[in-house]
Amino acid sequence: MKKLKYFVRDILRLILKPKGYTFLRFILTHKYIPNFSNPSSFSEKIIFRKFNVKPKVLSKFVDKYTVKEYVKDKIGEKYLIPTLFVTDNIKPKDFSSLPSEFVIKTSNGGGGENVQLVENKSVIDLDKLSEKFNKYLKLKVGNNVDEYFYDIEKPQIIIEKLMRHNDGSFPSDYKIHVFNGYKEDKVIIQIDEDRFGNHKRSLFDIEKNKLDFDIQPKYDSVASNYNWPQNLDEMINVAKALAHDFKYVRVDLYNIDGNIYFGELTFCHGSGWEPFSSKSADFLLGSYWEEFNTGNS
Repeated sequence: MKKLKYFVRDILRLILKPKGYTFLRFILTHKYIPNFSNPSSFSEKIIFRKFNVKPKVLSKFVDKYTVKEYVKDKIGEKYLIPTLFVTDNIKPKDFSSLPSEFVIKTSNGGGGENVQLVENKSVIDLDKLSEKFNKYLKLKVGNNVDEYFYDIEKPQIIIEKLMRHNDGSFPSDYKIHVFNGYKEDKVIIQIDEDRFGNHKRSLFDIEKNKLDFDIQPKYDSVASNYNWPQNLDEMINVAKALAHDFKYVRVDLYNIDGNIYFGELTFCHGSGWEPFSSKSADFLLGSYWEEFNTGNS
């Protein structure tokens, strides 16, 4: 099904050209006619960033390997998930010195693509795994979704420690949307719980109050008795420090038994294709993002 979806996407992009395809898909997805020359909504501004910001401005921040140096300089190495191995060409023999479980990913690609959790390497075909990830290095992922900053010059394969809670469960994803305004900063906390099972998602303010709108409302809501980490304030401060140089970025973090770990920086949430539960919410977040439209520098 996914292959068919990508095939249809690529055919439409070929016929309509990327901008024509984007315009049509935007109307079908968000249910309103966009203004890409003077964007006001959150979704419009994501599309504007995709087509108008020079890729090199963002490449080192979306590269899952080079961004580690940025994080280290900004907030310290203790927030980084341990790196076990890095290469530009993986071979089956390279796995022999690795633990039984790990995460393998390429430094290019976003949206969860090019990432695989390996919980037991002894039951994995390491030849196929190596072949798959070596092929990922050659893919121009950004060109297919108009996020050209993902097509970095020297993509690499990274193997990291598979992070779990002490009870063996996987952590929630904390996707912290940071809007740096001229007079006031805004922070929205997106929680994605049980992402690889019964995926739940909700949006909250920094006081842990659930917001009355959602992004991609197809998911069930996070439970009202959600077990928040005690060091949430530290998480928000970490996100703000990493987002300081940008008018808007989503900072993805994990909190594992009180320890905070960096995931990635995301500059185009959902590539612009995750609708809000209401049009007004889309424009509300667009007003927080003080960039690109007339009246903002």
